[in-house]
Amino acid sequence: MRHKAFISLIILVLCLPQLATAQLGRWNDDGAETSFEQKITTGNYRPFIEANYGVAKPRFEGLNSDFGTLGVMELKLGYASVDTVRKKLVSLDQLYAFGSYFGEDIRPSGAPDEGDVGSELARFGLGNRLGYGYGGGFLGLEMYNQNSINWTRITPLAYDDMAPDAQAVFDRYEHKFRFGQLMEAGLKARVFGSFSLSVGAEGAVIFPRTVFWPWLGSAMLYSGAQGALQHFSEQIVDVSPVIGPMLHFVLKTGVSLGYYMMLREDMHWPFDYETPMTVESLKLGATITF
Repeated sequence: MRHKAFISLIILVLCLPQLATAQLGRWNDDGAETSFEQKITTGNYRPFIEANYGVAKPRFEGLNSDFGTLGVMELKLGYASVDTVRKKLVSLDQLYAFGSYFGEDIRPSGAPDEGDVGSELARFGLGNRLGYGYGGGFLGLEMYNQNSINWTRITPLAYDDMAPDAQAVFDRYEHKFRFGQLMEAGLKARVFGSFSLSVGAEGAVIFPRTVFWPWLGSAMLYSGAQGALQHFSEQIVDVSPVIGPMLHFVLKTGVSLGYYMMLREDMHWPFDYETPMTVESLKLGATITF
C-alpha cells in the first residue's frame, strides 16, 4: 500500500502541468537551447524565500449560502532561475514547496457578513512557476503562470449554526487533508537583483475524494494543452521578443482560467464527477533570492 502511494505521488508530481511537458528548453544569448538538466548542473538555480498575503473567497457551486472572506498568509521555499534569453528578455523558472493559512482572524478588514459560512483552511504543497519578462540586472518585470498540487484541510466555524446544505459540504471533507490543485497568474517586479514584489490571482480546487484515474485523465488533458502552448509561444518569443512574452502570458492564463472554470462544477472534468470546493485568492508577495 505504501509503495502504491509513493508511486502515485511521483506520478502526481510528474503530471504537474508544465513540469514535465513545458521544460522543453530555454534559449540562451546565443540562441541555443538550455535544458532543465543543464540548468541544474551549471548551477543556474538559486534558493529563494517568498512571503504572500492577501484575501481569499471559498465557494461551492449550488450552495445557497456564501462563504465568508478570509485572509491568506503563505510561505514559499524553493529554487529559482532567471535567465537572460535575449537582450532585455528574461525567462523565469521556479520550483518550490509552500504552506498556506486561510482565516478570518487575518482578514485585512471588516467583519463577516450576516449569514456567511465561516471556515478556516490549512494547506501545503509543491509547485512550478514559469514565465517570461523584460529587463535584466537590477530591474525587471516578469509575467508568470504557476501550477501546484497541494493538500488542504477545511475546518468549519460555528458548524451548529450553519444551514444543513453547508454542513453537508464540510461533512464531505471530514476535517482531513484533501488533495487538490491550483492555478495562478501574476506579475513579478524585480526592484533589485535579489528582491522582487509580486501580485497574483489564484484559483484552487479541493477534491472531497481523489478518484485517481479520472483525475489523471483530466490533468493530462490540461498538461497537454499547456505543454503545446508552451512550445508554441516559445517559438513566438524567439521571433518577437517584445510581443512574445505578453502572448505567452495571455494564452497560458486563458487555458488555466478555462480549465479552472470547468473544475468548479466538475472536479474531474470532462469525466462528470462531483462538485468540489474552490478557493479564489488575490495575493501580494515579496521574494528574496539568495
